[in-house]
Amino acid sequence: MPVVIIDIPSGLTKSAKAQLHKDAFESMHHAYQMPDCRVYLREWAAEQTSFDDVIGAAFRPICHFIVPPILTDESRRTLVSRMSSAVNRACNLRTEVVKLPGGEEVSTQWVLQFFFEVPLELAALDGLMAIENPMVFKDKH
Repeated sequence: MPVVIIDIPSGLTKSAKAQLHKDAFESMHHAYQMPDCRVYLREWAAEQTSFDDVIGAAFRPICHFIVPPILTDESRRTLVSRMSSAVNRACNLRTEVVKLPGGEEVSTQWVLQFFFEVPLELAALDGLMAIENPMVFKDKH
């Protein structure tokens, strides 16, 4: 039941997308230990995106996790680290150094990740609520 939708630039090779699917699935399955982990890649052409008001600027991927609220903070950190690495590999992202107003510098590859945590009482598979579904191992974490 865990889902990740990853916004990526169009034009990645078939093998890069296949590897991203594999890495994303393994990361999600490791974190949630549930069947039916879904990975969706959503591609964007350069003219459909803008970053800091620059149309077609270097792409900044986004991962949208639609998941039950069962991970510990450490498990969540591990998941975002693994997912960031997978997206970086697939998209061949450059590291940028951003200078903050206070003078500090931060390195980033701009992989933004959001968790949309849905309680098991508010999710269903077919006609069965997730909280009642024997495939959902909600007591694992």
